[in-house]
Amino acid sequence: MNKAYLTNVAAALTGQQGFTTQSTQSDVLYTTSLTVLMFYIFLLFISGAGAAYLSYNYNIYIGNSAGTAMTFAVINFIFSAFYYPYYALFLDPLGKRRR
Repeated sequence: MNKAYLTNVAAALTGQQGFTTQSTQSDVLYTTSLTVLMFYIFLLFISGAGAAYLSYNYNIYIGNSAGTAMTFAVINFIFSAFYYPYYALFLDPLGKRRR
């Protein structure tokens, strides 16, 4: 641990102001990397949730039970990158009726 960190902890415990900051290039790189990683995880979660939603609705639409629909929704949440093209090319119930 560096001295600035220990000084900041001591100031926080005693209720004093005057934190010392020494921003280095590695701190900025760490913060930027963490921000990009969190944004990427958020996008993966949104993509997975969309695939799970489509899967659940499709399975209910074709008459599967709620348990089966939920099982496929969880599987498609995990493998959303494979489910979106599969859904678009083979399962889309409305696309088949429009053609």
